[in-house]
Amino acid sequence: MDSYDVVGVLGRGAFGVVELVRDFNLKKLVVMKTIYIKSMSTDNVKEAVKETQILQMLNHPNIIKYYNSFQKGQNFYIIMEYATHGTLEQFVNKWAQTSSHIVQTCVLNIISQVTMAVDYIHKIKIIHRDINPMNILLTGSQGTVVKLGDFGASRILTSDKIAYENYCTPSYMPPEQCSGKSLRLKSDIWQIGCVLYYLITMKHPFCGQSLAVTISCIMEGVLSPSEKMKYYDHDVIRLMHELLSCDPTSRPNASALLSHPYILPYVLNSNCHWFKAGRKMLN
Repeated sequence: MDSYDVVGVLGRGAFGVVELVRDFNLKKLVVMKTIYIKSMSTDNVKEAVKETQILQMLNHPNIIKYYNSFQKGQNFYIIMEYATHGTLEQFVNKWAQTSSHIVQTCVLNIISQVTMAVDYIHKIKIIHRDINPMNILLTGSQGTVVKLGDFGASRILTSDKIAYENYCTPSYMPPEQCSGKSLRLKSDIWQIGCVLYYLITMKHPFCGQSLAVTISCIMEGVLSPSEKMKYYDHDVIRLMHELLSCDPTSRPNASALLSHPYILPYVLNSNCHWFKAGRKMLN
């Protein structure tokens, strides 16, 4: 542990802590995820190791980088890239303080970058299962690079579907999960649709007063309308509803989504600095 110096705490949970640390070998700030093995079941320890195995497989500009992992005493450590501009949820909350809506170009560029990450993992048969604004991070000098993180719920598919497991942020659960059916790659597409809804409305989708009400809303496809939708092209709203189709077979796959006329320009120009003018509002 002499190679790391703790700068601050980013988050805490029942089984560990996430800290910002200075890595003396890499000579930069990184994230250290500490997992308390002693307080975990054998199955949960296996899950932590599985996350590391998946992270080692990934190498994509829109996915948080994995650097190292090791066990010391009763703790297991994962060292990952630090996203300097925080989570997408923090970004939206900050934007909401100064503007009535997020400009369409910004929304579409964020979705395009998330989809590029998802298309990459789907091509190597990995399903994320927990895509939400807390697990989407912003980095780069201007905070314009979008990265998908937290692969703790991810699975490697050995068939087209995986068994039902109740592991997901409730308001982002796909209907097939709510009904106890097997998950598939297109379950991730539903969650991209939820993120698109969140960016458009600045509110999380399907938020009921209880888990039962939330699940009922998801199963019935009850998506609260928002006056903020008037700021977006009809085809963008139509795309959101396509992604949020209750029938997984009706959702486009990630590759098809990248070819959508409203997404493709951002894919072709993925290195551009989006919403330069709009970003000034936050500085």
